[in-house]
This record gives sequence, structure tokens and C-alpha cells, in this order.
Amino acid sequence: MSQDGRFARFELISWWDQARLRDAKVLLVGAGALGNEVLKNLALLGVGQVLVIDLDTIERSNLSRSVLFREADRGQPKATVAARAAQEIHPDLRVHGVQGNAVYDLGLGVYRWADLVIGGLDNREARLAINRSCYRVGKPWIDGAIEVLTGVVRAFLPPEGACYECTMSAADWQMLERRRSCALLSRKDVEELGRTPTTPTMASIVAGMQCQEAVKLIHGMPILDGRALVVDGQGHDSYVIVSPRKEHCYSHERYEPIVDPP
Repeated sequence: MSQDGRFARFELISWWDQARLRDAKVLLVGAGALGNEVLKNLALLGVGQVLVIDLDTIERSNLSRSVLFREADRGQPKATVAARAAQEIHPDLRVHGVQGNAVYDLGLGVYRWADLVIGGLDNREARLAINRSCYRVGKPWIDGAIEVLTGVVRAFLPPEGACYECTMSAADWQMLERRRSCALLSRKDVEELGRTPTTPTMASIVAGMQCQEAVKLIHGMPILDGRALVVDGQGHDSYVIVSPRKEHCYSHERYEPIVDPP
């Protein structure tokens, strides 16, 4: 090991295998505040390939919460700008940004390509779409959510354990049907604010924990399987919620065997 190598400090960790990270393929859904921090961390960690998708373009309000965006980037697609900036951090990173809707524009082939999926989203509809796609092809995914000074990190490992849909309450389904934001905001608030209130500090905390779970997963270590780690930044309290698997959850439908043509 070269003492001045790019990943020399990582390789001081007894169980660390940089080759596993170099060979890993990650689908990142969302390139906002959480997605920026996740993509930055993946680049720093030396993850080999990342496909990032996001529907939106960069607004001025994104500049206070998104480390990969600059003033000159306003109006450009979040996914492509974030991908370009991440490659500047780690030139060997193979990263591609796609401006698109994760609910409708991602086929199952993309999920089969990825080793794991990381979500940096602000709505239930996209989370449910990711969850069902991941379970159909048996791919793990790590979800993150932030609001003001509170954050949640969850991991779902098909086919066993609870999935995202298993954790949804009747109130969640009502909000999904009304197409409300992830935050518990009234329709008037959603129309006026348009976005969930977030801070860059909580985004960095939650994204860091998501990437830490990803590193552990890539190394075959135990992670938050079907559990949620809640971080209360205001009261300095963190706790884990265990969700039971619902017996008749629609998301547990799985396609098998899948046969690739020659």
C-alpha cells in the first residue's frame, strides 16, 4: 500500500477492501440536498460507477444546501451538474446524470444493473416506486429523509424483512393519494412553500449515514435491515424503530427467475 495513495487512509482499516468499492455500481435517485451529499461521499469513497437521476433544475434556493452546485449552474439539470461536479472530485468515477422522473422513466434493467440503490427524495410516490422495483429484482436500497433538524435513515434488503411499503400508515397512503410533500404539511403550506424545509447540516448527517450503511453493505456487513434510525438534531436524541413485515404487502412481489438472452 502506497502511503500517499488516494485511498491510503481507508486501507488502514483492517476490513476495508477498496476493490469492492471500485467495482460497486450505485443508482442514486435524487440530486437535491441529500443527493448532493451522497454523491460527494461516493466520489470521495472511490465508488466505481454511479447513475444519478433527478427531474428538477437548479434554483437559487438549492445553492444554500447543495455542495455540488454553483451560482452559474442555475437553470441547469440537477443530475447532470451534480454528476459533472462529482467527477471533478474523483476523475476515475464513472458517473452519468439523467434528467428524468424516477417513477416513470426508470426501467427494471437499471435496477438490475445496480448493486444498490440510494434514495435522496422528498415524496412518497417516488419512494414507493423505488421500493417496488428493488423488491421485484432483489436489490437493496437505502432511504434518507430530512426535515428541519430531524432526519431518518432506513435500509431495505429484499426479499426478507420489512420494506418501505410495510412502514406506510393509513395517513401515509392518504397523503400519497393527495400527492402531498414528504413533510406533514397542509395543502396550503405545500402550495405556498412548494418544498420541505431542510438544512444543509441535517442533509450532511443523514447522507453520511446513508453512505456509511452503503459501505457496510458493500463489504457484506450487517446494516439497518427493515429498521429506521431517527436522528433528532434539536433534542440530541437518536433511536431505532423496528418495523414488522406485512404479510400481504404488494411490494414483496418478486420476478424470478429472470433469464438474460444471449
